[in-house]
Amino acid sequence: MTAKRVRLFTPGPVEIPERILRVLAAAPPHHRTDGFRETLKRVTEKLRWIHGTDGEVFLLAASGTGAMEAALVSTVSPGARALAIAGGKFGERWASLLEAYAVAHDVVEVEWGAGVDPAEIARRLDHDPSLATVFATQSETSTGALHDVEALARVTRERGRRLVVDAITGIGVHPLPQDRWGVDVVVCGSQKGLMIPPGIATVSLAPWAKDLIDAPGLPRFYFDLRRYRKSAPLGETPFTPPVSLVLALEEALAMIAEEGLERVHERHRSLALAARAGAEALGFKLFPSSPSHAVTALTPPPGLETSAIVKRLRDTHGMVIAGGQDRLKGKIIRVGHMGAYGLADIDALLEALEECVSALGRPATGAVPAARAAWERA
Repeated sequence: MTAKRVRLFTPGPVEIPERILRVLAAAPPHHRTDGFRETLKRVTEKLRWIHGTDGEVFLLAASGTGAMEAALVSTVSPGARALAIAGGKFGERWASLLEAYAVAHDVVEVEWGAGVDPAEIARRLDHDPSLATVFATQSETSTGALHDVEALARVTRERGRRLVVDAITGIGVHPLPQDRWGVDVVVCGSQKGLMIPPGIATVSLAPWAKDLIDAPGLPRFYFDLRRYRKSAPLGETPFTPPVSLVLALEEALAMIAEEGLERVHERHRSLALAARAGAEALGFKLFPSSPSHAVTALTPPPGLETSAIVKRLRDTHGMVIAGGQDRLKGKIIRVGHMGAYGLADIDALLEALEECVSALGRPATGAVPAARAAWERA
């Protein structure tokens, strides 16, 4: 009996394109060879392109949270105060990291599913000049919400404050031209819009922010970005890099460049609109008021349990989506469509979702036509 192919429609890790899987299957070179050093230099240059900066980009063997920690410990000086924007599990992670390093900070609580009001950030910064750095999230995966990073950057730039942005589910999905918008530091992870397995984290510094990591910072060793700066001109990292993932990342960045970054952003927008329209035709409601194109977060029709939907999609159709986290557990489902997905993938998911809701007692039809109509209007 042939095993059923499992399809990932999760908020990450995402499904890996076959082209990248072939690269991952190849025997990796040793990391201290001239060939790999040149590869790492090329990948770093391409990372500058996708981060939208002429500044430095550092590649770490870590999860996205590792990039967050590296950015924090390398840019926050002892005794400084910071402002963390919550609004979801990953916005709250900034606050957790600040607390772990005993950094004095305030937290801006944002309704889960909403985007932060930039005027509130301006008010907080004007009220407290000691708040030197704002930590924000572009695309909040736990709620499916999008924050307006461009507006936040205007607020911080006008007041001479620093802005550090978690773009782990933003880069490769939504525009974030770091230098043009005026974002000081951006962090990313590999298992979302970059389409490869978890294990690579990136931190980019805008050109004007290069001196941040030279200032006295918090205790650091593995995440000391000064070490990465020293190794970069040699085409090396200070610690063993994830060699196969670097090769896969080069292929992923080539795929994005071939399609065109603007078209990639447009495709993700169209996918999100199609997913929303198809799900709404089945009686689901969009959860966030400020939706991201990376993840579609939905509240189910009355009488349907999210756990039952997730289980039937997985067990009957071999499709894996996610439920809600923390305070949203049991209240929403989350459908990821970051990476190399197309309309056919959304159609397949919606067909399966239509079967699930019908089997669970809420017969409904019309998901795929609604999705295709939204795609055509996008």
